[in-house]
Amino acid sequence: MGEFTTFECGACGYRAEHVRWGAGQLDPRVRFLPAVCHHCQKIVEVELTGRDILIEEFTCPDCGHAVLFFEKGDSYKCPRCRAPGLGIAQAGYW
Repeated sequence: MGEFTTFECGACGYRAEHVRWGAGQLDPRVRFLPAVCHHCQKIVEVELTGRDILIEEFTCPDCGHAVLFFEKGDSYKCPRCRAPGLGIAQAGYW
């Protein structure tokens, strides 16, 4: 089941709200994953439906530059100030 996620930095106040993460509740074929766009300096949602994360390149839906997916829990750093410990909270299901 997919969830809306809110990312918040306690150091600089950066906030990304309602980023979709996971497979859709109504259609599990639809998948999203959060990623960091270092060009925009923000966290964006990237649609993975029917795509292969291991061989394809993914771009920011806002600016078109390459994005980096989160790899593990301790890699959650603020995209603006790079402070560790980015706060993550669930904000409902999609």
